[in-house]
Amino acid sequence: MRKLDQTVSKPYHTYTHEDVLSKLKTDVQAGLTTTEAKSRFENYGPNEMIGQGGPSAFRVLFRQIANALTLVLIIAMAIAFSAGGNYGEGAVIALVIVTNSTIGFFQEYKAEKTLESLRKMASPTCRVLRDEHLVTVQTRELVPGDILVFENGDIIGADCRLIEISNLECDEALLTGETVPVQKKLDLIKDPDEPIGDRLNLVYSSTSVTRGRGKGIVVGTGMTTEIGKIAQELANSENKPGKTPLQKSLDRMAYLLFALAIVFILIVFSVNKFHIDQSIAVYAISIGIAIIPGGLIAVVTFTMAIGVRKMAKERALC
Repeated sequence: MRKLDQTVSKPYHTYTHEDVLSKLKTDVQAGLTTTEAKSRFENYGPNEMIGQGGPSAFRVLFRQIANALTLVLIIAMAIAFSAGGNYGEGAVIALVIVTNSTIGFFQEYKAEKTLESLRKMASPTCRVLRDEHLVTVQTRELVPGDILVFENGDIIGADCRLIEISNLECDEALLTGETVPVQKKLDLIKDPDEPIGDRLNLVYSSTSVTRGRGKGIVVGTGMTTEIGKIAQELANSENKPGKTPLQKSLDRMAYLLFALAIVFILIVFSVNKFHIDQSIAVYAISIGIAIIPGGLIAVVTFTMAIGVRKMAKERALC
């Protein structure tokens, strides 16, 4: 089977569309043949994002429990139960842990489902030239070299080098953050390091056409699209043992507050010359627990979940 390489020595915006047609062995008037499209589909695979298999309830629950603040509260609960049988104090801490974990679980699980829906948010079909005819195919069946045709209101199914345009403007906020539609051009761009948002002779997967119409050569599908590269980076970061800067900051704060709680408990014990009875133990533990923000995990998770749902809502309105 002939194998075409989706990678090139220079980015596609630095090639003329004639060079791209030649490289991808396609025809602007006829497109690919059905046989060639099938062959390339078998070679490259479906034009879709590789996800994480959907949200996992077990993974979300584990993340809620296995964080520094929750672990500190668990330690405090264990101390409360073991220090003279302070079951009331321990039960209150246990209730805080269960409440935080429950709220955090449901909020984060909803956020993961929202992210999964964002990943799947794409036009199910698109129009391409096949065997000299304009046909509608499943977006997942797009392959490099396809001639993609789109107009106002369409969602772009793959990264394309433009070959024909008529007043074409695209909303690329999902990819670049640009708040206004971008007017497209056919001119070659010589700088290989031109920012993605300034590569005006390209259109990108998952962006939408807000005005005009156009035709382009598919140059990237699936995880080789710009949006796919971002998804791959996110997947790689999730699989790495390291934590995000926010997680690291929260962990550092938890350990610092736990150390301060121990210091305060020791101060209370030392003031009483380490003659510890149940009332002293309860008082010391109460002071130690008071400086630990038990609801912080739930607040952070809730805030981030709201942000994710807001982004999903704005994306759906595009």
